[in-house]
Amino acid sequence: MDKFINPFSDFGWKRIFGSEVSKDLIISFLNEVIQHEVIVDITFRNVEMLGLKQDQRRAVFDIFCENEKGEVFICEMQKSRQKYFSDRVLYYASFAIQQQSMIIKEKLDKEPEEIRKRWNYHISKVYVICVLNYIMDASRPEKHRWDIVRMDRELRVPFSETLNEIYLEMPKFVLPLHECDTLYKKWLYVLNNIEIMERLPEELNNQIFRKLKSIVEVASMTPDQRLEYELSLSVERDLLAALDTSFEDGMVKGEASGKAK
Repeated sequence: MDKFINPFSDFGWKRIFGSEVSKDLIISFLNEVIQHEVIVDITFRNVEMLGLKQDQRRAVFDIFCENEKGEVFICEMQKSRQKYFSDRVLYYASFAIQQQSMIIKEKLDKEPEEIRKRWNYHISKVYVICVLNYIMDASRPEKHRWDIVRMDRELRVPFSETLNEIYLEMPKFVLPLHECDTLYKKWLYVLNNIEIMERLPEELNNQIFRKLKSIVEVASMTPDQRLEYELSLSVERDLLAALDTSFEDGMVKGEASGKAK
């Protein structure tokens, strides 16, 4: 067994960033990724959100939290390519936006009619941070980070910054540790090289990464946690094996079809 849990596994991602115990880690990570915002505190929200109607699809977030200003943060980890992933991001973000309007409406329903009419559709910012363990499109420039907002096509200036999408293509982040001169770069380096935690070099010897080390050490987990982690990896391996088998079966059928012609 590896000494440290894989941060790009479902179990590992949520263990590192998705609990009250590691709240300071997700605050540090989000502050560094967003760069121009300062998060002092966050409240974790229910990661499962139902549609407005019973027959609508639900959204299940990896990490869903809110800061002290009411801004919403969805932090997703994606292991493999999904054809319409950016559309899925929009779909998930719409749940967070709709929930804000529902909460506002519930509060206003208790107010007199003249106050209820005052809501002007102001929505707190929604951030969707997508950490991708794959390259979205090999033909695109060799940049690892994409910041997406609604923008005017001609002037190329933001039209609205209510919805903010940030995509991090982790395989493209290849800086060596000695060139990681910001905490943001160090976070990405560590996620890509979790085994560096074993010797914890001076560049990473601070409170945040010392705590990260204690959380990702397999030896520090309880037997139940280790079993849960191994089972989660087993599920992922089985899924990959099934996909590989389907691909191979498709190739065999394609070859047979070609020969038949």
